[in-house]
Amino acid sequence: MTQMLPVEQLEIGMYVAQLDRPWLETPFLFQGFFIRDDDEIEELKTHCEHVYVSCDSLEEEISADAPASVPAANVVNGEKPVQKRFSLRSLFKMGRSRSSEEQVAQTNVFYREQCSLKEEIPKASGVHDQAVTTVQDVMKNLRNSGNLDLGRLEATVTPMVDSMLRNPAALACLIRMRRKDDYLYHHSLASSVWATILGRQIGLSRADIDVIALGAMLLDVGKTQIPDEILTKPDKLDDEERKLMHRHVQFGLDILHKSGNVDSRVLEMVAHHHERYNGTGYPQRLSGNSIPVFGRIAGIVDAYDAMITPRPYAKLQSSYDAIRKLRVLADVEFQAELVDQFTRAIGAFPTGTLVELNTGEVAIVTKQNRIRRLRPEIMVIMNPDKELLDNFHVTDLNEEKASPEGEHSLWIEQGLPPGSYGIDPTEFYLS
Repeated sequence: MTQMLPVEQLEIGMYVAQLDRPWLETPFLFQGFFIRDDDEIEELKTHCEHVYVSCDSLEEEISADAPASVPAANVVNGEKPVQKRFSLRSLFKMGRSRSSEEQVAQTNVFYREQCSLKEEIPKASGVHDQAVTTVQDVMKNLRNSGNLDLGRLEATVTPMVDSMLRNPAALACLIRMRRKDDYLYHHSLASSVWATILGRQIGLSRADIDVIALGAMLLDVGKTQIPDEILTKPDKLDDEERKLMHRHVQFGLDILHKSGNVDSRVLEMVAHHHERYNGTGYPQRLSGNSIPVFGRIAGIVDAYDAMITPRPYAKLQSSYDAIRKLRVLADVEFQAELVDQFTRAIGAFPTGTLVELNTGEVAIVTKQNRIRRLRPEIMVIMNPDKELLDNFHVTDLNEEKASPEGEHSLWIEQGLPPGSYGIDPTEFYLS
């Protein structure tokens, strides 16, 4: 249900479901969005007189003497707790009660960035390096001994989530660029990052985010039991090899059950990350709401990272192309609402990614534009001949105009895969 509100009454945290005019007449890239800051409110005032807001997202402030039942997680960055009528159940279309749904906190958390990307990058760099070492050690030991040190991975998740709650772009930027040769190790770490970013976006509690971060890190733990010649085969797998590859799901569950006390939602993520919304996945060919919520989240982050990661048998895609592919598959292989939220969280051109302009110049995205998502702030670092410039210059594509009529002369022609032209964007933040 929605409620019509004059734009003067809009507040941060509300979900705008419909405008008083066609979406295409406005600069908003997505149809429906949470208001994240005052800039979005001002932009709505420019184009609309009233909008339709989801009744579930209207905020209800809680007084200082609120009952103890209000989750402490709602206090974000030291601010006054806010309880929202918006329920995660409505986003997830949960349907029948399942273990994961029963454990999800019923109050959304609205997270704010606590520091700039430049401030968080050095901290995130240390977190990233330690996480890489830990995941490699744990997975290698699992291959050799058959035993999973779950405690070490749980301890690794905590500082990763801490960093992404301060500023999600920092660790995401590092994950995109500092890729290791071993796909399994990197994929485990990256999937954890993308799951955390999505959990943050949809307002999961800190405890729930920790769960999906760990679960995403363990999605492919069963592949440690698959021969390397199959994992690294550059050609299409034959029928027998594909059947063995599909068994990595059960291998992973066996490893986790052997490890002891594992959260049931982690098990759901591992069990269902290859199920698809239209029933074409494996191993059970579940569809729609029969796939547990955390399993649906796992499927999206697993697919996204697979597309943007170099693999022997698939072409590397830019983040922009991967997001476009996910949106094509919305309500086909993946739940549309979750794809939409993931798109908002990641962004059309994520901070730290490389892009090529219509002039042939190469730039790094330095800041996303929450409204005009295809026109972020960029730092131009290469000339059209792909030579590094002596002096870099920052340009806000939204402000850059070529004529009094407001036509733009500069735009992003395409997103570039990580590492293009040997550029590591994190060096520009760490220097």
